[in-house]
Amino acid sequence: MDGDKPIYIHPSLSSGFVLSVKIWIPPEKISEFFALFKPVYDAVIAEEECRFFVVTQNEQEPGCISWVEGWTKDVNWLMSEQLPKSYYQPYLKETEAMFTKPRFFEILKPEASFGHFKVPKT
Repeated sequence: MDGDKPIYIHPSLSSGFVLSVKIWIPPEKISEFFALFKPVYDAVIAEEECRFFVVTQNEQEPGCISWVEGWTKDVNWLMSEQLPKSYYQPYLKETEAMFTKPRFFEILKPEASFGHFKVPKT
């Protein structure tokens, strides 16, 4: 990453919130899960209010998938405007049946002085 250009988060960007989600599914269902997840991911990152969306897998815990979403609006907006969007329904109906543990999520507030991203050189 030598030479990557940092992107500093200006204090005015600390408004909004970060949603952190963790789910557990059988490892053999990961491909099926991501096939259902991808259209929702694409729709969410196209939303103007979505600042970022990062998906990860825990190599020490097969079947554990996490994601972090950064939003410009508040949690009330998420509940009343974003989550009711129709593109979530087919995904939720199919994937929630795969969960082997209850979904875990946290609503977090960005800390204004501690946000940093690096974008690889093109």
